[in-house]
Parts: sequence; C-alpha cells; structure tokens
Amino acid sequence: MMNDKEFAKAQASIMNKKTKLVQLKDDRAEACKKINEIEQEIAKTENELLEEENKFILLCGQKSQLMRERALQVGAEIEEAIKPQQPVDKLTILFLAANPQDTQKLALDQEVRSITEAIRKSEGRDGIEFFSRWAVQSLDILQAINETDPEIIHFSGHGSEKGEIVLDDGSGNMSMVSKEAMAAAVASASKKVRMIFFNACFSQKEAQAVVDKVEAAIGMNTEIGDEAAIVFAAQFYSSIGFGQNLQQAFDQAKAALLLKGIAEENTPVLYVRKGLLAQDIVMVESEALKKSDNVTIMQKIKKIFS
Repeated sequence: MMNDKEFAKAQASIMNKKTKLVQLKDDRAEACKKINEIEQEIAKTENELLEEENKFILLCGQKSQLMRERALQVGAEIEEAIKPQQPVDKLTILFLAANPQDTQKLALDQEVRSITEAIRKSEGRDGIEFFSRWAVQSLDILQAINETDPEIIHFSGHGSEKGEIVLDDGSGNMSMVSKEAMAAAVASASKKVRMIFFNACFSQKEAQAVVDKVEAAIGMNTEIGDEAAIVFAAQFYSSIGFGQNLQQAFDQAKAALLLKGIAEENTPVLYVRKGLLAQDIVMVESEALKKSDNVTIMQKIKKIFS
C-alpha cells in the first residue's frame, strides 16, 4: 500500500507531465502558426520574384528593340553622312538648251563650247560625260533624263519673273513651263539626279522648287547677261572637274565673274537640301582630296556616336 509520501510524489509527477504536455501543445500550435506565416511569406516572395523576373524579361526585350532601332538609326546616319561626299565613277551632265525664235538670241553654242573646254582641261575629265539637247520641248526633258541618266541637269535659256522657264513649242515659238511642273518632272526622274543648274534669268524660284528633290540647285535671282552666264558656268564645271566641293565650285565661279570685271557675282544663288552642306557635296574626287574627304567622313561618324 502506497504511503502518503509516495502518493504525493506520484501526484506531483502527473501534474508536471500534464503541465508539460499543455506547454508542448501550446508550443506546437505556435510553431504551426509560425510555419504557416513563413509559408505565406515564401509564397508572397515567390510571386513577387516571378513578377519582377517577367518585368525584367520585358525590359530586356524593350532594350534589345531600342538597341536594334538605334543600330538602324546609326547606320542610316552614317550612310547619310557619307553619301553626299561620295563622287560617282562617271559624272553625267545633261545640258538642255532652248532659245525659241520669238525670244532674244542667246549664245548657247558658245556656252556649251566653254563648258566642254573647261571640263576637257580639268583633272577629272575622264570621269565626266557631257550630253546636250537643243530646242528642248517640254516632253523632251523626261526623254533626255531617261536616255542619259544624269547626275547634273543643266538648263540654259530664258526664264520669266514668274519663275517659269521658256522651252520650244515645236514650231519655234516659246512654251512656258512652271516651277511646279519642273519640280514634278524632277521628282519623277532618275534617283541619280543630284543637282539642277538653271542658267536662265529669274530662275531662283525654279531652284527653290526643286531643291528638296535633289541635293542642290542653282538659279538666278534676276536677269543675267550672256557673258556672265557663260563665264560662271564654265568656271563652275571646271572647279567640279578638279574635285572641288560644291561650295568651292560655286564660290570660284562667282570669283571668275569678278576677275572678268563682270559685276553680276550676286546674281547666282545656290540652294542645298535641308540637312546637307554644300561643302560636303563632291561630284568628282581628285587624288589630292581623297585623304581630307576621308577625315571629314570619320569626323561625321564620330559626331554621330558622341
């Protein structure tokens, strides 16, 4: 039989075990609650990570697209920087002349002789072809362009204060062609056409009308005399033949007028398409200019990437 001491000891042990069991159950409940919270935190973090990874992938795709677009843009800018400076293997000049019988007689034959002689004496003569068409009628323009595929179109004849050029109507009388019609003709012409030279009185408006279709255009802001027209044109093409850029050729042609004592140096006007510079346009490249041209091209490319 259990005595009082043994009974008390057994009772105390049972109470301790019950207390411990209650505590363990409480600890288990707390642990389960903590585990549940951790699992919820894990699930939340996993979702946030997935969202951020998706955003990162999207940003990478957008960045790649931007890089591709920038590469295309840089390529186009480099091409544009180089293109105006690149001379052609063979520069073709198409000379269009019109002097109807009912208009003042012009020395167009002398102009052609002076131009061809200036080209013949130039360094780049072997790289220049010169074609002429006479008594030009309106539809002859496109025909001549298609036949010769020129880089330069040169018109010599009469012009009006309204910005029209005077052509032949087929009967020896004059036929007026508007600047709008000429611009439309140029727009539909060969993509090789780089410059149009209107060597005619009051042809400034014609030049302005076509310059956005080509690299450059030259016109006259008032009347121009025969001698001035001949001297200016001959020196211009001489300078082109020696590899001078368009600005230098234009300036030298004006200087030739002054040297000859012809006070019409302010009559010719040079227009260049927006985004281009006349000093960057070279039609015929000489050996002496190749090195400096290459330096200019590299400067432009460096500017694009800066």
